[in-house]
Amino acid sequence: MSEFQVARRIKPEPTAVVLGRVFVSFVLFAAGLVLLGSGASDSGSVPWLWFVLGLVSICLAVGLPMRGASRR
Repeated sequence: MSEFQVARRIKPEPTAVVLGRVFVSFVLFAAGLVLLGSGASDSGSVPWLWFVLGLVSICLAVGLPMRGASRR
């Protein structure tokens, strides 16, 4: 007998989860742009902190949806 097995179908994620992930990513991206802009134009004592936080926020907005993409 053959040991051939059919691959199981992976159930897709619910629509609410996907929409929630898209919304959170959009908010993180928009907040990152605002933080980058305030860090670049601020003449306060720590503009570098706002700039770095903006970079981190944009990186999270792009990276979080890709988490687990290799498993799909």
